[in-house]
Amino acid sequence: MIEHWHILGAGAMGKLFACKLLRAGLQVTLLQRSSIGSGSHTQVLVEGEQRNEFELPVRSAEHIEPASIEGLLITTKANQAISAFAAVASKAATAAPIILLHNGMGVVEQLTAQYQTANLHSGTTTEGAYLNKNGELVHAGYGSTLIGKAGADAQPTWFDSLAATREGFSWESDIDASLWRKLLINCAINPLTALHLCRNGDLIANPAWRAEVELLCDELAQVSAARGNAKGASCALDWALGVMQSTAANQSSMLQDVLQQRETEVEYITGYFCQEAKRLGVPCPHNRKLLQEIRELDSSVRKL
Repeated sequence: MIEHWHILGAGAMGKLFACKLLRAGLQVTLLQRSSIGSGSHTQVLVEGEQRNEFELPVRSAEHIEPASIEGLLITTKANQAISAFAAVASKAATAAPIILLHNGMGVVEQLTAQYQTANLHSGTTTEGAYLNKNGELVHAGYGSTLIGKAGADAQPTWFDSLAATREGFSWESDIDASLWRKLLINCAINPLTALHLCRNGDLIANPAWRAEVELLCDELAQVSAARGNAKGASCALDWALGVMQSTAANQSSMLQDVLQQRETEVEYITGYFCQEAKRLGVPCPHNRKLLQEIRELDSSVRKL
């Protein structure tokens, strides 16, 4: 079992998982790419009416000994994950599990091509968290975290330490299906909210935007069918509408990026979907139009 986990990505989700693992009695180190040496950060975690403080150990990647990381959780944005991992790749022990937790798909394939011996895994979570104006970590959405690896049906022994935390970690033998489901939902919600500058639930309330959702989901279903994903083919619209309803007041991650003038993860969400559609020979003009519009927003951010 792995008793010490390093977490790369010190945003809200990275800190949430750090608090969860510390609460379960595991060792945790938050990794930062800046040259800060060693230290700790007192983090207040707000869960409903409860407020607890956690001392989060923080170290810069360059101060970690080579081949010393037993297990690594990467919680950066998809478009930052490859460069972030490059800074710590030599610090991971042989066969150390590396778990990628981000929106979208495609990063694992890119990293596998670059680091052929890396023990890469994918994850998807329905947990939600944000840092409020006081720097407190608010656990806003309670959910589950699925982790798996293509071709690995049985739960590996290293996963025992996460499963034992009772913090919502589960091994998923068909992780691709779970990732694809989340990808479809993100494709239906994120780009539209970013372009219309609206919350998730507004896509249902506005008839014109609801019609756009349906056009997108029709393409999502067609590509799912061609991919051999029967669930996605029949449930894409229902999945998307369900999340819009349950998170009606939420801002999507892509909308937050646009509002804060940050580059989005669109290449790993709609971009990945459009690549799959092209590979399968299925037209998806509505998704491609959204992809181009978000790319133009990203291009303006890069010029700032």
